[in-house]
Amino acid sequence: MVADFQSHDDILSTTFGSFARKFGIFPILSKCGARKIRGVPVPGVFSYLFSIAFKNVSIYQDQKSNNPARIGKDCVHRFLQSPRIDWNRFTSLLAASIIKGELEPIHEASSLPSLRCLVLDDSSFKRNRSKKVELLATCYDHAKHVYYKGLRMLTLGYTDGQSFLPVAQCALSTENKEMRINEASEVGPDTPGHKRRQMAQQKATLTMLELIDCANEAQIKADYVLFDSWFSSPAQIFSVLKKGYDVVCMAKKSRTTYTCEDGRKRTASQIFSSSKKRRCMAKYLLSRIVTIKDDDGNEKQIKMVFVRNRSNRKDFLVLLSTDISLDEQQIVAIYGNRWSIEVFFKNCKSQLRLEKGNHSLNYDEITAHISLVFTQYMMLSYMRRLNTDERSIGELFLSMVEELKDAAFDNALELILYLFIDKICQSEPHLQEKLFALAELFIDSLPQMMRDQIKMAS
Repeated sequence: MVADFQSHDDILSTTFGSFARKFGIFPILSKCGARKIRGVPVPGVFSYLFSIAFKNVSIYQDQKSNNPARIGKDCVHRFLQSPRIDWNRFTSLLAASIIKGELEPIHEASSLPSLRCLVLDDSSFKRNRSKKVELLATCYDHAKHVYYKGLRMLTLGYTDGQSFLPVAQCALSTENKEMRINEASEVGPDTPGHKRRQMAQQKATLTMLELIDCANEAQIKADYVLFDSWFSSPAQIFSVLKKGYDVVCMAKKSRTTYTCEDGRKRTASQIFSSSKKRRCMAKYLLSRIVTIKDDDGNEKQIKMVFVRNRSNRKDFLVLLSTDISLDEQQIVAIYGNRWSIEVFFKNCKSQLRLEKGNHSLNYDEITAHISLVFTQYMMLSYMRRLNTDERSIGELFLSMVEELKDAAFDNALELILYLFIDKICQSEPHLQEKLFALAELFIDSLPQMMRDQIKMAS
């Protein structure tokens, strides 16, 4: 099996080979249901698929090429479309292996305080030009406030403040049948593929808890779960607390009320308007200890921290922490680590061909492709951390690309643009959101021909 693997790892023989052996990729694959049916053994197929992203081509493009290392398309698709492989278990066990083998020892040897967080967020997985993708749905992008055809990639990741590792994901469709364009295919009820399809058709709040269970089952230790206002209802906070984690999240400025110290119930806006603020140059405006309650009557004290909205200085943002022992600056700093998942999404889409690298109609193959991209990102993240490499993930990726000169226009533009942003954010992380917004404005300002080319590739 190792010999088979080595015959296919041309440009990644040393790097991926050592990474795979050190963290037991192939034994983990076997444990998660990956078995040879016929043809090339699993290590050979996996290493071939792994290398494609670093050649800047899709599976389809590589199959059409004269690459002597390519594997037959039937063998490739048989592997990718297997409903018996538990891909979430694979990525969570691999992430756990890297954390236990490398990240935790680094922290133990360091004088810096350990910061272990699970980060949850979703990102669009667009298939606007598709009609027959399994579980294809009309989805709402709550960041851009637009609808698109595709799936929502709900992702759980791990960060220690320095590195980010993806742990588990679900390509969400929608629980609303009217918004689903296509339904799920029938697969064995006892297979991971069946469970994946069930998760994709339920509420994101329920799927979120199942992803946290994946981290628990892999024995990934963390202190906090971070998420934005989309998941910040009192019911969801209590659900996460029951899993054994504290929560640091962004609060909705909605009609949700909190019981204040004087016993009165107020919304976040009412608390802000009725309270005295700190000086205008202060890092936060005010903080309050309040109480939240779930539908079963359970109560929990939380700390609310009001900070100025950098995008609109007349506005404010509210952070919530279930760990009231944290001071205000610690809460702000911990929540700041949520942006690591935004960088992760940008890198995966612009460099690792997350959306463009696979155009299958099969839901299992889509899931397998996403898991392969996760594995590629984990290797790059590990390389950077192992060598205390000052280069960004983007720079490490570029150093491993076989022929950058052959990159298509749209890929080259994205690579350069987001590499530039990534470099600036290393020293000025608070500028990240604004820089990504400026990047979108830049693309919109390009000549129509260029914009059309980028849109066709998206």
